[in-house]
Amino acid sequence: MTHILDGPTTRDHAFWIARSVARKLGLDLTAALADGRLTASGYAQLVARCEACPVAGACQRWLADPALPAGAQPVAGCANAEDFAALAR
Repeated sequence: MTHILDGPTTRDHAFWIARSVARKLGLDLTAALADGRLTASGYAQLVARCEACPVAGACQRWLADPALPAGAQPVAGCANAEDFAALAR
């Protein structure tokens, strides 16, 4: 059974949520770091926003949806939606 947290989460959990959401959106944050599209501080900000985001539980449910197509939009209220969109350009 997967435990889904609603509301703010731990830093480690937020790291995995942010990374997983990015991957589901077709983004590779490691590659973005390597090619300079994302800085280490920018990555830390993604994680920090996810950690404090009140819709983190909705993101986890979104990630758990097996019918979700690759390239889907993040959940409404995602604190990182704009940054993910910028990285996708």
